[in-house]
Amino acid sequence: MIVLFLPSTARAMLGLMFRRPFLLAAGGACASLMTAAPLCAAQEKPKAVVVVGVSNAPGLGYAIAKRFAQGGMNVGIVGRQKERLEECKAAILKEVPGAQVVCSAADATDPAQCARAFSELAAANGAADALVYNMASRPMPTVAVADLDPERLKRDWATGPYAALLCAQQVLPAMREAGSGSILITGASASLRGNAKFGSFSVAKSGLRVLAQSLAKEVAPEGIHVAHVIIDAMVDMPMLTKFVPDAPPGKLLDTDAAAEVYWNLYQQQKRCYTFEVDVRPYLSQW
Repeated sequence: MIVLFLPSTARAMLGLMFRRPFLLAAGGACASLMTAAPLCAAQEKPKAVVVVGVSNAPGLGYAIAKRFAQGGMNVGIVGRQKERLEECKAAILKEVPGAQVVCSAADATDPAQCARAFSELAAANGAADALVYNMASRPMPTVAVADLDPERLKRDWATGPYAALLCAQQVLPAMREAGSGSILITGASASLRGNAKFGSFSVAKSGLRVLAQSLAKEVAPEGIHVAHVIIDAMVDMPMLTKFVPDAPPGKLLDTDAAAEVYWNLYQQQKRCYTFEVDVRPYLSQW
């Protein structure tokens, strides 16, 4: 620590600014004589994000987790398969050396597993300042409502609003205590309209959107931002593109570019919240 002795004019000017004696740390930061040690010694703890629905690298969940790691946050990733989570973690660490990434294998549609996963991640990374809910039911293969297996509808609903509710309830207490936080939910254009042979998918996505709307209106006054991201395209990831192997790149959503949208939503200030944004590649017809 370096104590500066300045001419009277400079001391007077700085006195008006700080209203107290000051020190200049070796790194160049000004601090009060009374508080210099804590300010210089303590560094702000990184904030934490939990991304639910990470299964493939490349993939949207992976890209979102990577982007938040690049932003300096402690990252927790949740998915059903531990091996895939570890692969995603390794890929993130390769792109972002030194990042804090913790995996928790869990089925988020199971209340006990969901609670365990969030407890593990909070213990490792701290309470989540952001939740990205990215679980998705698969729209393929398509099926007419008349032929729809009711069990499929139950599964789609579980990975839609039901699991989103479970996850949100895990992070809300700490966010409310902090008076801040973000809950970002991945949706689809099916949340806005039903299409032939997409009945089960549309029911799940529309329910997810309405849940997000209700939650946003409830918690925004508490400083918590809820946003719904409509993915209006097929994501460029092998799990999906295998169904349309001849699709031109201009019709496939770039995951890194989409992840930037989530990061920008997280950065929004309390006086300028976006609830909903839709993203699509440039050749997408809408």
